[in-house]
Amino acid sequence: MKPKNMPLADPPFREIIDNNLLYADKTKYVFDMVNGPRLLFLTRPRRFGKTLLLDTLEELFLGNRELFKDLWIGTDSDYAFERHPVLRLNMAYSGLSTKKDLEDRIKNELRLAAENEKIKINSDSIDEILKDYLTGVSKQYGVGVAVLIDEYDAPVSGQIMNHKLALDNVNVLRDFYTSIKTNRKSIRFALVTGITRFAMTALDSGPNSFVDISLAPEYASICGFTVSELTTYFGDRFDETLASLKAKGGVAEGADRESLKEMILKWYDGYNWLGQEQVLNPYSILYFFKEKYFDGFWISLGPPRHISSLLKKTPMDFIQPNLDYYAAGQIGKIELNRITPVSVLFNSGYLTIDKAIFKDVVKKGVTTKVKMFSFRPPNLEVDLNFQSSFFKHAFNVIDSDFNNFAAKFPIAMLNKDSKTVANLLHNLLAAVIFFKNESTEKHFHSMLHMAFLAVGLEVLSEISAGDGRSDIVVILENKIRVVIELKYRRAYGKREISDVNRAAKELAAALDDAEKQIKEKDYAAPHRAANREVILLALAIRGKDQVAARFVTPEKSDSPQDI
Repeated sequence: MKPKNMPLADPPFREIIDNNLLYADKTKYVFDMVNGPRLLFLTRPRRFGKTLLLDTLEELFLGNRELFKDLWIGTDSDYAFERHPVLRLNMAYSGLSTKKDLEDRIKNELRLAAENEKIKINSDSIDEILKDYLTGVSKQYGVGVAVLIDEYDAPVSGQIMNHKLALDNVNVLRDFYTSIKTNRKSIRFALVTGITRFAMTALDSGPNSFVDISLAPEYASICGFTVSELTTYFGDRFDETLASLKAKGGVAEGADRESLKEMILKWYDGYNWLGQEQVLNPYSILYFFKEKYFDGFWISLGPPRHISSLLKKTPMDFIQPNLDYYAAGQIGKIELNRITPVSVLFNSGYLTIDKAIFKDVVKKGVTTKVKMFSFRPPNLEVDLNFQSSFFKHAFNVIDSDFNNFAAKFPIAMLNKDSKTVANLLHNLLAAVIFFKNESTEKHFHSMLHMAFLAVGLEVLSEISAGDGRSDIVVILENKIRVVIELKYRRAYGKREISDVNRAAKELAAALDDAEKQIKEKDYAAPHRAANREVILLALAIRGKDQVAARFVTPEKSDSPQDI
């Protein structure tokens, strides 16, 4: 049989079924959801199928049995397909510049929903409008309302750099969700979804809070594809994809279906929400079978807006986060004034749970067992790309500038080509739209550390060596240690910046200082003791982008090469 066409443009559930497109049957999970707690909350990364899940629930509550006749819930369950009114909201509102903007958008959507059901609204507050709508429409139909809300967090995450407005919007959302909970007698079922947990306080405050199923093992696979679903729904595409990959040189000539499956799992599997099975990224799987080659399809979308904003504020925290160990509360509700990078990255899909263990925690002399989590990148797609993607977004570096640096810089260090090293670093710094004014040695140190990580190099900073600490150690080819000492010199005024002779003298003097420190403190000693090949590199930066480099040996050094 010819494989079904894939739903590549995010079509709604009805369109998928009506056009016989590929659909992974998740209706067993849907059945369990609608027969469980009344108010539910779920986070998943973007493009993981949250909107499709809400589409499915909407058609289910509208009683459209014919759409489900070939799915589990329509063939193997006793679900009655009773018709319910549905309130469907997507809170990815644009143009929110004040608290009132958000209030007005919610009010307008509620009034429109009431108008469609011919429910009279006599109030002007969100609380009263929602109450009038829910009580009126449930009375009219004689059954409770299904409330489905997508991107609940957008009014907060979209304002992450405007702290006051973000907090104001949290308060608006808190009042809105409190009203939902207050009127729960008129509600048959409610599901709220989003990416982040910035607005979680709006959901879990007060009695009858929403039940968070984000880490409930029974719902771990509700979005995305499991390994068994990969075979079930894409197995008829394996042979064609394998042949295409062989023709392009994307796999070895002797590769078979099983080895292709292993590669797919390495690239796109690994998402773990505490279920028995890990989950494959659905967006990347669809586009992998469309394009028939391995690439970072999902990650090429770039970081979501809230991460882009946070990257510009504290890039190092997100490019090299600490992955061990966090209590459930630290990855659960996120306070806007105490953002934990690993929690943001986990909820956004850049990290996944590696291990869940119980650790002893002593408080006031009492030892208790606390469940803790460690994290890791979920798969090759993310592991190979997230640091470079974050670096480019943090510093507004275009792909061509970064790719040139990434391709040539490690080779230049291996070849001890000081002129090329200096030129590449100069070009990279010149491309960085980050430092509005001259910065400090510490800032350049951090930026270079992140740039080396983004290239895919293993990088260590402030490493104890000899009588001091070397600034940066880069590991090449898993064995060669490049020990780097950086010196920075400010340049005051346009004339000083453009004074070539002065710049050359100051860069040369800075290189002399760096070389002297490398030798006097014997930064190579611990690496030699470990039988590692060592390359010693003195770097000098002046102003925003003037760079000089010198490779150092105990016997002699190169003359400085600067630009």
